[in-house]
Amino acid sequence: MTRYTNQSGHEVELLRDAKGNPLNNVRSFKYWPDPNAVGEHMGNDIVYVRYADILLCKAEALNELNGPNEESVSLVNMVRKRAKTTLISLSDYPTKERFRDFILAERGREFYTEGLRREDLIRHGKLISDARARGKDAKDYQTLYPIPLRQMEANDRLEQNPGYESHKK
Repeated sequence: MTRYTNQSGHEVELLRDAKGNPLNNVRSFKYWPDPNAVGEHMGNDIVYVRYADILLCKAEALNELNGPNEESVSLVNMVRKRAKTTLISLSDYPTKERFRDFILAERGREFYTEGLRREDLIRHGKLISDARARGKDAKDYQTLYPIPLRQMEANDRLEQNPGYESHKK
């Protein structure tokens, strides 16, 4: 993502300043880090679970149980209304599969740079196929991380996750 249109209708460029000069070290900060932090200890509050996550999880669960329905669409629309974007209707998503894909896409938009995407794609069985579609040499075993070497060294009964065996001690 290199630019977006804000709620006032103005385009915001993320890679260049107002004069067109390239910006260095551009990062998304939804929750600005504490400048006085030491290591992982922040003096500000960090969001762990958002209400939008609860609403979209419930909509996803309802869709899996019963297919698209008014309640699940209403839950998604609560998130979309807060984001000031177009509301959806039940008739837009007549099948469980189409609504499932829409909710996954909505989670991608809502939780951009919040660290939830990998788990969402794994849950939907799309992590590897999506990576391959983007030209990445993704392997099926990469839905799991390797067990860190420090943990392997601390417990000789641990066995490395499949696919990472050649990276032993």
